[in-house]
Amino acid sequence: MKNICIQFFLITLSIITFSCSGEDGMDGVDGVDGVDGTDGVNNGVGVLVLSGDITNEDAAALIAENVGQNTHTLLIKGTTNLTTVDISAISTLAVLEIQENENLQSITMSNLISIAEDIQIVGNTVLESINFQGLTNTIGNFGISGNKALTSINLSNLTNAETLFFSTHPLLENLSFPSLVEIKNRLTVTNHENLTNLNIDLLESIGSLSIAQNEKLPALNIPNLENAFGVSVAGNLVLESINLPLLETTNAENRNSLVIGNNTNLATINLSSLTSTGSVSITNNSNLAVFEINTLVTASTIRINSNNNLTTASFSNLTSSNTIDINRNEALLSFNFDRLERLDSGFTITDNIALTALSFPVLNAIGNENSVTFSIRNNEMITNVSFPSLQIFGDNSSRSISIRSNSLETVNFNLLETIANFSIISSATLTSVDLSSIQDFDSLSFPSLSTATIDSIITRLVNITPMLTDKRISLRGTASAEALTNIETLRSNGNTVTIRD
Repeated sequence: MKNICIQFFLITLSIITFSCSGEDGMDGVDGVDGVDGTDGVNNGVGVLVLSGDITNEDAAALIAENVGQNTHTLLIKGTTNLTTVDISAISTLAVLEIQENENLQSITMSNLISIAEDIQIVGNTVLESINFQGLTNTIGNFGISGNKALTSINLSNLTNAETLFFSTHPLLENLSFPSLVEIKNRLTVTNHENLTNLNIDLLESIGSLSIAQNEKLPALNIPNLENAFGVSVAGNLVLESINLPLLETTNAENRNSLVIGNNTNLATINLSSLTSTGSVSITNNSNLAVFEINTLVTASTIRINSNNNLTTASFSNLTSSNTIDINRNEALLSFNFDRLERLDSGFTITDNIALTALSFPVLNAIGNENSVTFSIRNNEMITNVSFPSLQIFGDNSSRSISIRSNSLETVNFNLLETIANFSIISSATLTSVDLSSIQDFDSLSFPSLSTATIDSIITRLVNITPMLTDKRISLRGTASAEALTNIETLRSNGNTVTIRD
């Protein structure tokens, strides 16, 4: 034993204690019932460290002699000769660290039931297998990362965990949690070049889920997940489907509560039970053609950007949100916000070159006293913009509506009463602009309009009471004689009216 301690094992006296029963064998005969007798009890040391050039045999002897009910921390660090560790004698630990062991190939802790604080298995370059088949729950951080030869992780009985982190195992093909029901904080599975199967079928509740940069993972299926603080699925190059059929809520305050991005082969997303979420971000999924969450009622942000093959986006039951951004979806033909009633901040809809119509039929209010955004730009195929229910638009002096599309034909804001600046830019001639309820504004600017449309706008403006003054109005087109007369009336009341052919 002395030779082992000299060559292979360092016990720091300040943190390791030995505790045995008896008082030097008070009633013992030849050691029976004494400290050194056959019936003596070894409660083990608190902290056990394996390091340096310790061998398998020496490690086994040290474990047998020093592990007991007092053992709460096991550190296996920087060994050069150790190839296998079997610590099946341990049932509970507070801390387990296995790091930077040059030749360690396998770890067996088949009787370990729980970890109270922290597990870190990191940077063991030839480690092939880890067996935690008895582990049922972990409290604190559980991290396995950077073990380049790892092919097997057995966590078959783990039911509850605090935080799980798995990263950078290029040979790992299967990661299975067949009994896992709850993760209080986070599960991260990232940067696995050959992972083809991820089994978390029984998971019902999680803090945050992050599945990222797993190059060969074909599907993410969590059929029993009901609640999550946040879900992020990003950079999984061959991922074809995401199936979360029972997920009902993610955290409303979380800016990353639902993020699905840069999954270049993704074709289907099933979120058929989701009713409430924070931010929804669907970006750079180049193969996704249809995205629907028709059960969703509230969301803080909707962001649909740069999905090159997306043709349809539907949120048919969404009633309120803070912000909507729909940008650079080259194939987008339509989206559905038919029940949206309120946007607390505003929206941006830009560079959707195939989009032909834009309609928010029951949207009543946009913005608040601090901010409001309304931008529709460079959607070159849009012919119709319709907001027939919009009455409340922000509550500050800078609130503006800007619409820019070179195919535009009709615009409807028939209930809008107050706006700071209203601007339409288009190379087309508009045949209808409905501002039939407008009462107060700073400026109105229109592109080429039909004569009938000019007549309609000017007739409305000249009949506003009290009479308009100090307003700026710019139009293009040919006005009728009656419209020209009304324009002069507006000018005589101190308004600036410009009309160009």
